[in-house]
Amino acid sequence: MGIEAREELKNQELDDLALVWSHIVASMDSLVLKWALDLGIADIIYGHGEPMSISQLGASLPMPCGNYDNLRRLIRYLVHMRLLRTQGDDLYHLTSASKFILVDNPNSLVPFARLIQQGDADKWHALGSLLEAKAATTTFEAVNGEDMWSYAAKNAEHNKLFNEAMASDARLVTPALIDGCRDIFRGIKSLVDVGGGTGTASRGIAKAFPHIKCSVLDLPHVVETIPIPDYPDVERVAGDMFSFIPHNDIVMMMKILHDWDDEDCVKILKRCKEAIPEEGGKVIIVDIVLDIDEGHEITRTRYAFDVIMMISTGGKERTEKEWRRLISSAGFSHCEITPINALQSAIVASP
Repeated sequence: MGIEAREELKNQELDDLALVWSHIVASMDSLVLKWALDLGIADIIYGHGEPMSISQLGASLPMPCGNYDNLRRLIRYLVHMRLLRTQGDDLYHLTSASKFILVDNPNSLVPFARLIQQGDADKWHALGSLLEAKAATTTFEAVNGEDMWSYAAKNAEHNKLFNEAMASDARLVTPALIDGCRDIFRGIKSLVDVGGGTGTASRGIAKAFPHIKCSVLDLPHVVETIPIPDYPDVERVAGDMFSFIPHNDIVMMMKILHDWDDEDCVKILKRCKEAIPEEGGKVIIVDIVLDIDEGHEITRTRYAFDVIMMISTGGKERTEKEWRRLISSAGFSHCEITPINALQSAIVASP
C-alpha cells in the first residue's frame, strides 16, 4: 500500500471515529442549550443591543457568576453550535438562528425546547419498554402509567407546557402553509382545525383569509385554555375527533396524524371525509414527510421526531409512499404533497 493510500485510510478512520464520537456526546448539545435558556443568554445579548464580553455577560446573568472561565467555555460551545458568534476580540453576538431561542420572539421555539427537555429528564428513559413485545404500551405510558393525553388532562402544568410548545411550532408553520399553499384556501367558506390546540393556526388562517369561518375542535381540557379575548373570530368546539368532526369545506390537521398508528389514522381520515363536501372539499394534513428534501440538515430533525413519536404517543412520521397509501386506504381518490418552508409538508387529500 502506497503512502497516499495509507493517508487516505487514516483520514477515513479519523472521520469514522469523529462520527461515532459526535453521536456519543450529542446529548451535550441539548444540555448546553438548556443551560443557555435557563440563563437567558441570547435574551441578555439581544437586550444589550450590541456584542458583549464574557465579563459583561457574567454581570448580567440571573445568578451570580463566580467562574468566568466556565462561562467562557459554555459560550464557546454555543458558538460551535452556531447559536452565537464571535465578534471582535472576546465579544459575542447573536446569529440568524438565535432569534428562535429568544423568549419574547413570536416565533420562539423555547416552549418546544422546554417540552423536549422535560421529557429527556423525566419521561422517556425506559428503553426496556421500547423493546418489549407489548406494542400497545409506549415508553411514556410505561414510565407514567397512562398515555400522554390522559396525563395532560390531569396535570395542568404539563398541559400548559404542551400547549405552549404546540403553539410555538404552529406560529412558524402556519405562515409557511399560507405562503406555500395560498390557492388551497381560495373560495373556501369554512375550516375546522382538528386537534388545533389553543387556536394558533386557525387564528393565523382567519387573519390571512377573513372570508373563511374558522373553528377549533379539541379535547375539553385543551379548548378551555384558549384565550377568548385574543381569538374572538375562532369558534371553539370541545369533542373527540374519533367520534365527530363538524361539517366544513376544509378539515385541517396540523401535526395530528403523526400521533397515531395507521389503523387509527384511517379511522380519523374517514371521519374527515364524512365532514367535507364531495365537491370541492379538502383535508389538509400538515405533517412531516420523511423523504422530502432528504439529505438537507433538517432531515435529522425529522427522523428524531419519528423516534419521539414512537416513545411518546405510539405514532410515527411517514414517507411519501406511506402517506399516499394511508390516504387511499381511507377512501380518498386524490393526494397532493407540497413541501413548505417548514419541518412539515402540506398533504392535501380530496374525495
